[in-house]
Amino acid sequence: MKRYITLLIGIVSIFSCEEKTTVQNQKIFEAISSENSNVDFSNDLIVNDSINFFKYGYYYMGGGVSIGDLNGDGLQDLYFTGNRVENKLYLNRGDLQFEDITTVAGVAADDRWITGVAMHDVNADGLLDISVSVAGIWASTKNILYINQGVNEQGIPTFQDEAESRGVADEGLTIQTTFFDADQDGDIDMYVANYQQTSFGTLIPEYKEKVDNPKWESSDHLYINDGSGYFTDGTEAAGMLNFGLAVGVLATDFNNDNLTDLYVSNDFNTPDNFYFNNGDGTFTDLSKETMQHTSFYGMGVDAADINNDGLMDFTQMDMTPADNFRSKANMASMDIDGFWQNVNAGFHYQYMYNTLQLNQGIKPDGKPFFSDVAKMSGIDKTDWSWACLFADYDNDGLNDLYVTNGTRRDINNKDFFKWMDRLDIKMKIKYKELTFAEVTEKLPFKRIDNYIFKNLDGQQFERSNEDWGIQFEGFSNGAAYADLDND
Repeated sequence: MKRYITLLIGIVSIFSCEEKTTVQNQKIFEAISSENSNVDFSNDLIVNDSINFFKYGYYYMGGGVSIGDLNGDGLQDLYFTGNRVENKLYLNRGDLQFEDITTVAGVAADDRWITGVAMHDVNADGLLDISVSVAGIWASTKNILYINQGVNEQGIPTFQDEAESRGVADEGLTIQTTFFDADQDGDIDMYVANYQQTSFGTLIPEYKEKVDNPKWESSDHLYINDGSGYFTDGTEAAGMLNFGLAVGVLATDFNNDNLTDLYVSNDFNTPDNFYFNNGDGTFTDLSKETMQHTSFYGMGVDAADINNDGLMDFTQMDMTPADNFRSKANMASMDIDGFWQNVNAGFHYQYMYNTLQLNQGIKPDGKPFFSDVAKMSGIDKTDWSWACLFADYDNDGLNDLYVTNGTRRDINNKDFFKWMDRLDIKMKIKYKELTFAEVTEKLPFKRIDNYIFKNLDGQQFERSNEDWGIQFEGFSNGAAYADLDND
């Protein structure tokens, strides 16, 4: 039976599948307007003099989206998270029609700076719960765990935030959480990926000090489930005490030993963590032993068997534009001295490109080995990329790749910062001649199309936005896919 997938972009649009016909150039996807679907969520970033990029350097990191059947009616529902707007929960009423039930369900959240979201049945009661990640600097940074209370008389699911009582109100600046059975006891544990606020000017020796001497407060965290949905911290006991700037996290079995491993994608100089499951509740970081290099500005990650050889491959996003002008305007030149300082600090070889790590199998030492084939495959440059999702979008038996990208302001634009220096903008702000909000509005921006790559043969990928009918120029962050219309 063919599988048809609906692809959802975190803050942008919804796409639904049409069944293929023999008509030449038939589009696989068709855009569904918000007027027709009633899904009108938008992660609007309102700037003022106290809340802006200059006050919080991760202002444009964006929100997320998750999909799941929250009321048990066989239809997949949608939950979006917003940084400065309320989260939204849309109940699937069938035929790609959705109803905003946010207020009744009790999941709008408060003034916290919300980032990622994930769904899982954490207390094994047969109902999906919602884990909401929190970062920011203006309000509480405690994560939220909405426990599903079941449906009310109208069939609408309701929720209560029980993160505090269940031991997972993590106060790190969390970008995403993922669920997996870390200790092989049959229940679902939680890994919380935190992005410790760090100056963009942090030097490599400072990073090394933090990486070599991690503290719990600035680490990612592993929470162990007691079997009833209550958690205790198991970070250090599992060997996962670390320091990193985690943007993406991925849980899957990479070496076919029936144990779930974990990949943590870290931004800037901090090295990625590739945790392999030892089967006794502990993990070993084998990033340098299993890969020749990684992406530098590590963003989203996802895994799939791209060549159908029975081995799990994975991709990691970075932020290098395919366009030469944007690359020159926004990206730094290669810093050879800095590169080798990074390597000599033990931070591995890191390059400012997407990677596509092809699983080559198990070496004689019993460890898997991966080779980066992103450039050969044609997916190495996709601009400021966030989420990446493998799935067989055209039903040909090969996993294709979808990538969201775009940042609301080009915060690395070299001309802008030269302008700031030339006009001494910092002094103008100091003496009230300009406000942070006014300067923020002068940051340039460019709407960028997302990428969908068709897997041609298990090795080569071809961008297929126009052919498949997936085109949107804007700013996209989170993404999820599902069969929303049960066809």
